[in-house]
Amino acid sequence: MKILSKQPAPEPGDEAGTEARDDAYELGGWSTGAQANTTTLVRWVAWAAICGSILLSLGTFLTRPTDTPRTHQQPPAGTGAQGAAGFATLFASEYLLAGKGDEGRLAAYYPGAATLRLEGARGRLTPSQLTVTRLRQTGPDIWSVTVAARLRPPSPPVENDDVKGKDNNSPDPDPNTGTGAGQPPQAESVRYFQVPVASAPRADGSTGYVAMSLPAEVAGPGTVDGPHTVYGTPQPPHDRDPRVKTIRSFLAAYLAGDGDLDRYLAPRTHLTRVSPAPYTAVDLTSLAADGPAEATGVPPDGTVQRLLVSVRARAADGTTLPFTYALTLKTRAGRWEIASLDGAPEPRPAPAPSSP
Repeated sequence: MKILSKQPAPEPGDEAGTEARDDAYELGGWSTGAQANTTTLVRWVAWAAICGSILLSLGTFLTRPTDTPRTHQQPPAGTGAQGAAGFATLFASEYLLAGKGDEGRLAAYYPGAATLRLEGARGRLTPSQLTVTRLRQTGPDIWSVTVAARLRPPSPPVENDDVKGKDNNSPDPDPNTGTGAGQPPQAESVRYFQVPVASAPRADGSTGYVAMSLPAEVAGPGTVDGPHTVYGTPQPPHDRDPRVKTIRSFLAAYLAGDGDLDRYLAPRTHLTRVSPAPYTAVDLTSLAADGPAEATGVPPDGTVQRLLVSVRARAADGTTLPFTYALTLKTRAGRWEIASLDGAPEPRPAPAPSSP
């Protein structure tokens, strides 16, 4: 490193003095001009780095998903919820059927059942129908599944004829109801069982399930008042109402196979008739409209109206079944057409909160 020292002013034409003066403005091999250029370059590099970091952070923020579900909050469909529901249903069925000696059957679902001591005969409780009524996740990979079971009444014990002196001509018990002929059948009961299920990945990559405890019998879900709908008071159908003609013809083609279904559908509306047709005739009994209760003419093209219609469909044996359909109709070319077969009646919008 050069050490600065004060040099005498050079005389004109003294080249050695000029070189000494240039050396006086050097520091560590860098001249003051080079220092200025380097400082400017460092500033630009620093600003470029800062701006690059800001743009990178902004780009990451803008491209980051705004609503990425967590696995334990919203698991992918078919991996946890559906599997846990099916597993709990099978376990509940085996649990209700189990009797003395069936501890091993339950242990396949809940290992702790191997130490149980079951009583009663197998099949004492027989579920005729099982369905999941509630499914909620209580923790990572842990599910609480409520299974509703429709249970047949238990069959009464078979009495020994020799001991009881039973008349051989008396009717045998009905195998379906457990009651004798001429006696009123016992009603089936619906009961609810809560099953805790844990899931975890298996060595082969599939998902495995296990019950965390035995089922717990719980109360069933309560009922609530349904929401108000947009439809008015149901009215009997009138032949002079052009909507009635369209609805009758549509349902006859849809349920009874009577006529061409597509001719009653609006453009871009696609429906498939019920096949094979389970009914021979369909009677329209009432309709409730979101708008005029009765119409004698067809409004301008593009008019849309929602209706709730009640019908009775007649089967081949003469019995009839009541149905209710929520329909949306639309006008085109001077007639009403079926725009959609709605999945549920349209609820009335909630009133806007009043301002204070």
